[in-house]
Amino acid sequence: MTSLIALATILLTSVLVLSQLPGIARDTYDALAGCAARARADHRLPQRAAFLALWAMIFLLSYL
Repeated sequence: MTSLIALATILLTSVLVLSQLPGIARDTYDALAGCAARARADHRLPQRAAFLALWAMIFLLSYL
């Protein structure tokens, strides 16, 4: 019974996330574009890119 509840929860969560995927992608793009514009204006693009790569690696490795 517990496995069924866990599976239902995962399925429901996945459906909710996938239904909002276009909005999530748009918000992510807007945030990254704004950050890149500020980094170019501050001449700190390499530092910001390294920080972004660090977080991307953390999130990607958490799924492996």
